[in-house]
Amino acid sequence: MGFNNRFWLPLSISALVFAAGVLNSGIANAQTTPSAAQCEQYNDLFDYGIIGESGFEYGNNSEINDNVIDGTGNTPTPIGQVETVDLQFPPLSPSTFPSSQTGGADLVNATTIAPGSYGTISTDKRGNATPLVTFSGGGTYYIEELTFEGRDSEAQLGPGDYFIERLDLDNNSYINIVPQGQVRLFVRDYIIGDNNIFVNSSGPVGDMLVFLYDGAYVNLGNYNEGGASNTVINFNGLIYSPFASTSVTLGNNNNYQGAILTPGTITVGNNTNFDYSPEVQEDLLEAIGCGPQPSIHHLRIRHPQSVVSCYSAVVEVLACADASCSQLYNGNVAVDLSAGANGPVWQGGDVVSSNGASATLNFANGSGVAGLQWPAGGTATLAATGSSPAPVAASQCVDSSGTVATDCTVDFNTAGFIVAAADGQSTIPSSFAGVDFTTTLRAVQTNTTTGACEARLSGPQAVELAVQCSNPTQCQAGQEYQVNGETVALNNAGSTLNYSVFNLTFDSSGTTTLTNNYTDVGLLRMHARVDLNASANGNPTVNDPSLVLVGTSLNDYVVKPHTLTVQALDSSGQPVAATTDSGAGYAAAGESFSAIVRSFNANGQVTPNFGNEVTPLAVSASFDSVAYPLPSHPNADASKLQLPNPFTPSGSLAGAYASDAVVWNEAGTVNLRAALPNNSYLGGGDAFSRPPSPIGRFYPAHFTLLTGSVTDSCSAGDFSYMGDAAALLDATLEARSVDNLRLYNYGEYYVGTAVLTSVVRNTPADTSADDFTSRWQATLPTTWIDGQLLLAVNDATLQKRADLTPDGPFTAIEVGLQVASEIDNRDFLPAQVTLTTLSGDAVPLSGELNLVYGRLALDNSYGPESSNLPVALRAEYWNGELFTTHPADQCSGYDPVNLAVVDYIDPITTTPGGAPGTLIDGTVGTAPLFWTAPTGTPAQGEFRFELDVPSFLEYPWQDPDGTTYNDPRAFGGFGEYRGNVRKLSEQDLTQ
Repeated sequence: MGFNNRFWLPLSISALVFAAGVLNSGIANAQTTPSAAQCEQYNDLFDYGIIGESGFEYGNNSEINDNVIDGTGNTPTPIGQVETVDLQFPPLSPSTFPSSQTGGADLVNATTIAPGSYGTISTDKRGNATPLVTFSGGGTYYIEELTFEGRDSEAQLGPGDYFIERLDLDNNSYINIVPQGQVRLFVRDYIIGDNNIFVNSSGPVGDMLVFLYDGAYVNLGNYNEGGASNTVINFNGLIYSPFASTSVTLGNNNNYQGAILTPGTITVGNNTNFDYSPEVQEDLLEAIGCGPQPSIHHLRIRHPQSVVSCYSAVVEVLACADASCSQLYNGNVAVDLSAGANGPVWQGGDVVSSNGASATLNFANGSGVAGLQWPAGGTATLAATGSSPAPVAASQCVDSSGTVATDCTVDFNTAGFIVAAADGQSTIPSSFAGVDFTTTLRAVQTNTTTGACEARLSGPQAVELAVQCSNPTQCQAGQEYQVNGETVALNNAGSTLNYSVFNLTFDSSGTTTLTNNYTDVGLLRMHARVDLNASANGNPTVNDPSLVLVGTSLNDYVVKPHTLTVQALDSSGQPVAATTDSGAGYAAAGESFSAIVRSFNANGQVTPNFGNEVTPLAVSASFDSVAYPLPSHPNADASKLQLPNPFTPSGSLAGAYASDAVVWNEAGTVNLRAALPNNSYLGGGDAFSRPPSPIGRFYPAHFTLLTGSVTDSCSAGDFSYMGDAAALLDATLEARSVDNLRLYNYGEYYVGTAVLTSVVRNTPADTSADDFTSRWQATLPTTWIDGQLLLAVNDATLQKRADLTPDGPFTAIEVGLQVASEIDNRDFLPAQVTLTTLSGDAVPLSGELNLVYGRLALDNSYGPESSNLPVALRAEYWNGELFTTHPADQCSGYDPVNLAVVDYIDPITTTPGGAPGTLIDGTVGTAPLFWTAPTGTPAQGEFRFELDVPSFLEYPWQDPDGTTYNDPRAFGGFGEYRGNVRKLSEQDLTQ
């Protein structure tokens, strides 16, 4: 494991410098740690997980742990069989809700709300902004009401305790915990929510604990996009109450991970899915304070193997909770230490008492530190002679890296080298890969009278330097450690050291400054040595002996990652760059993929030792933001990210930790942010940069037709005229993920959304000669909104043939939808594509169209000059052999203003009359058209007239003179009928 180097500080003459953590105690009055007896009761309750002692009711197809719930009783056991139990429920603390502490300022869309007392805190939909409130956490809140007034609202709760009288959630509401940590909600009256409520969906289950007071209840609506098999979690945590007056009600399709424990009632709807695995049970017991009690497995003594005796040896004692010391025991510990020989003295740090070479350390944070001094020099042998609590295994000694076992001895040399920080006194702080950092090399000797450090040499010296890789223990080929621009030999831990020679100049204090740079990462130790020849000591006849001056860095120091990124991997296991509005997409939304957290130095080069640490690091990645599209939909949040598996060292990519089965359940490109455990690399602190890392583009897995139908333009007659752009297409389509979730990001800001086209076929089947491909026309919208495309088309039609030759009728036209284009070539599921046409397969809409070739026709009219002359108008359609009256036409309109005289054969005067109307059974109805009786002289005579009709009811007519026209014409006459001398003879040019 990586150890915290903050304790490895040099001792000044007077004291050892050390640090202590402070525990925030802002949650006074809140649920206390359960007693042993209460933990027994909790253990009994958590054996079941879902208990409504006064009543448990469940809907159809409900499951727990993938087991169908069956039977009657008050608890569905984790295997699904409903039983009846009678158990004890430990009380709440405080036992009554502190109503006197609520009340205060009302806040709307407030952020970074500090602990305190408040009235109503609410979200409010304003413009395009996401309704959001955030709480800083770190203490206790007293709130009268937290209410979401606008769908897609979100509350981000910082870890802490929240006493809330009422919590009211609108549709599509989210409660997330930011940053990660435990939130405890104490509810006086209720938590109520509409549909699609998400509480702690992607956090640890033990981070959300809800406690209900007497008479309180929870009532949450349906999850409209879910089912028993859905993986999106609606509520993730614990709901607990010791009061029989409480109730918990969930609507249909909710996915609940965690426990509900109440002596009251529980009611859940259809398709409820409970996840109460042994892991969830263990996490909740630990969260409530009844997890397994830790113990000390062994003590581990971490120490330098040698030190110049004018310095103190800093010794750290670790209370290891397991054999590998990957976990520490955090209870109170008292350890008796011995340095063996007479002479060394303990002082500083966590020493509470000492007597020469013996001392007692008290600590409670998993480790304690002490300084061992021996100015006169010698070899001390370290041992833990006693401990409370007592460990179960023997003590171990390791060197200052924490990774190499030692013989527990510390050599105090009266002269030697010390590699220290830039001030020449302190431990070397951590630095970043590829970034210069400064250290000092000091050649010192101990004044055995005063114990002070004095210079051992000065001036130019040929000094040998070596760097050892302590953790990881193997240095990587191709990596460089440079001092003053020259390369230093790198050495694996435990190997014989290989040195490099440097010409250095020491000042009068025996100090020289070194500029260091390491391209890789890890815990390092620098070694220095110099051969000193025999030299005069002030007596002309006596020389000091030749010797080798040696020494190491004052501490093992950390070189950290400069930049940590998250990268997605392609099918061959190689990193793949993200794309946004262009380039190739990466994967379907909801499709599992592999990702890595990778370390780079300041030059952008991979640091290959990241991932080779002695104890693998618990690196992680989390949702940061949406990179594309922007703005993104409020639903595209952390709840759409699934990281079920931990990151482990990659076996194929250098400098990386890898995880598989990662899922992003939305469209677009998501930013993930990498993190180190406790934001620290080997105890040396965080990386210099952990930027948002884009992953994707994620595209729809498929499109789904939810509803769709076609309606003839003349619904009263169940037909449409060819060329009449008025048939109706209505449809609702959604872009869906692999898990069949709607992709809200697939909308107006997502470039390259699917463009659809419609195609048709007839029964009996049309042929290529019918040319439906070019004749069918419908203008389909192209703008997707929040993952949906709504079609409300009112201009669909089958155009007449280009040569206007009548054909049809086509009485069973089926209409289907195809994807014409999409940036990632996405399509419908094959199971929906069931309509076969000459234009390709398509997804069918319900209903059929009856398309006929139609025209309006006029008959010649004659009558007395004393009366109005009726106009005989009728609709005709081609029945496959000839035109005949179309009695189904109840829709075509007419208006006298569209009548006009083409020419007067006799000089009479007449005008059109009547009222606008609609054909009945294909002919003029009760509001007939007419020509007014002539006025003036002459009163008798003939004229030719026409009716201006819609283009789709025009027809290529031709008179005997060869004149063609499109609107229907006829003769009218007032007075004595003169036969057909001037009667118009019309020809049908299509027959």
